[in-house]
Amino acid sequence: MVMAGKALMGDPKVTAPFRAATGKDLTESDDSVVIICSAPHRLLTENPALQIDIVDRVSRTLETHGIKVVPSGDVASWYDDHGEWGDYSDLAAAFDAKYVLHIDFRKFHHQVPESENLLQGTAEGHLSVHEVIRKKGISKTLTRQNEYIPVSMVFDRDFALKFPSAYPVPRETNSEEAFVQSFIDRVALHISQHMYDYKMSDSIH
Repeated sequence: MVMAGKALMGDPKVTAPFRAATGKDLTESDDSVVIICSAPHRLLTENPALQIDIVDRVSRTLETHGIKVVPSGDVASWYDDHGEWGDYSDLAAAFDAKYVLHIDFRKFHHQVPESENLLQGTAEGHLSVHEVIRKKGISKTLTRQNEYIPVSMVFDRDFALKFPSAYPVPRETNSEEAFVQSFIDRVALHISQHMYDYKMSDSIH
């Protein structure tokens, strides 16, 4: 029956959690999104490039689906200059963005604790989207302090993922580096799918 339904109606789409929560479809919007990522020091010690890799891959995926994203390199340079994200209003103002997507990791490991010879990725964290609303009638030529009001959180969701989901894989079947890159790809896609509608067959668990 499922296959017959697909043959007649096509692969059904899953409504993005962001659109379900806010009623807004970013793929049909001209509003820009700033993406930032944070993780505890212990995770960055194990995976130093985690934040950069995740932001880059989430950005590319969202752009592929028609969502306007501020270039990750520009955001990284802004952070280097300021040293903190603050309340997001200055960050959004700097790039004339309406939304800030914050990816906050709590767990990110690719080894099975009980066995050094088995690989299975585990990622857990929190997603939040903050909206910055421009005051009506205020010119863009004014200072950013006058252009923007305090941000409000419009989306708030935990995420958790195992890769592979069913069972670990032996280390000798794949290089550790290749496995980690595949795991990062899967996590980035899982995070991205919170922001746009996607085919049911593309679901990531």
